[in-house]
Amino acid sequence: MPIVSVIVPVRNRRALVRRCLDALAAQTLSDHEVVVVDDGSTDGSGAEAEADTADGRPVRVLRTPGVGAVAARRLGVRAAHAPVLAFTDSDCVPVETWLASGVTAIRSGAAVASGPTWPARHAGPLERTLASDGRDGLFATCNVFYDRTAYDRVGGFDPAAGSALGFRPGRTLRGTGFGEDTLLAWRVQRAGGRAELVPDAVVHHHVFASDAVDALRRAWSAGAFPALVRTVPELRDTFLVDKLFLGTRTRIGLYLGSAAALFGRRRAGAIGLAAWALPRAYRAASAETSRRRALWSVPADLAVDAVTGAALVAGSVRHRSVVL
Repeated sequence: MPIVSVIVPVRNRRALVRRCLDALAAQTLSDHEVVVVDDGSTDGSGAEAEADTADGRPVRVLRTPGVGAVAARRLGVRAAHAPVLAFTDSDCVPVETWLASGVTAIRSGAAVASGPTWPARHAGPLERTLASDGRDGLFATCNVFYDRTAYDRVGGFDPAAGSALGFRPGRTLRGTGFGEDTLLAWRVQRAGGRAELVPDAVVHHHVFASDAVDALRRAWSAGAFPALVRTVPELRDTFLVDKLFLGTRTRIGLYLGSAAALFGRRRAGAIGLAAWALPRAYRAASAETSRRRALWSVPADLAVDAVTGAALVAGSVRHRSVVL
């Protein structure tokens, strides 16, 4: 029996899963297995992982017709053999001490442990990645470890969590899940399990190229955060800025300006909106490498932030939990 089982779901990320698997093969803790769940890939991602099995690496591949990341992780856990579960994603590259650091925390008594996740490179406007020092309380599945007994005791990832939180993924984001990782970690803690931050368990997350349409879809999904914060109120201290704002305070001008305009205070509305838009536009333009890119990325960035704000207001009203 290996010490730790690493669960990696993948769908159509052949080049990225290769980097992830190579990083797992280079871990200083060699007594592990990797369970790759190929979730309906059509680009050969499963075959890429199976090549590691043929080469003698401790990699097993499960295949599904496309059940979504949450269900894929649950399948991976059922197939896992080890008493410690480690989760990362196909778009991540763990540092070589990742497994050793996380496993040490679990074997020292932690029921759940998480580490920092940093972008693989600097991310520009609208480029998608993850950045966390591990203190946000989200326990994202790109970098988290569980004692298997603690995981099983509370039922593992809840596939219905996103729906319960009001997550409306649409066809494109269906199956990606929302909040199930956070809810699981806090259920473990409320059942008496200890959580530990592991600073050396670092993962580098891929930076995806700008995609305004995808960014707008994901911005609208932010409307589920008020329900998540209502369910896990500790997130006001660990995740939100000033216990109220998602990511940044800069949308205050957007909210005040929109409210003023709604009540017919046009001048006050214009001032508020300008106070939000001008600094954000300047930052977005300054981050671009060319004027041509800035011409489309600046308005797209403003639109994404406006949609995020609208989604948060709607979610706050719907779930009676204010997150702005």
